[in-house]
Amino acid sequence: MVRTILALVAGSVVFSSVAIAQPRFPSPIPNSRGTADDQQACERDAKRLCKDYLGDDMAVLSCFQAKRSRLSPGCRGVLEKYGQ
Repeated sequence: MVRTILALVAGSVVFSSVAIAQPRFPSPIPNSRGTADDQQACERDAKRLCKDYLGDDMAVLSCFQAKRSRLSPGCRGVLEKYGQ
C-alpha cells in the first residue's frame, strides 16, 4: 500500500514537473476553429477547396495555406488575422 502511494506521488511529481518545464507559446488561433465569425467566413472555402480534410482542423489550415490565392477575401482575412 505504501509503495503504491509513493509510486503515485512520484509519478505525479514527474508529470507535473514535465508540464511546468514545457514552454507555453500562445496559440495563433484562440481555438483550432477560430470564432463563429471566422468559421462562417471560411465554411464555403473549406467545403469547396478542402472537403477531403474536413474533420482535421490542422489539415484544413494547411489546405487553406496551400490554396491561399483561391480563398474568398473573407477567409483570407481570417488567416491574415491570425498570422497564417
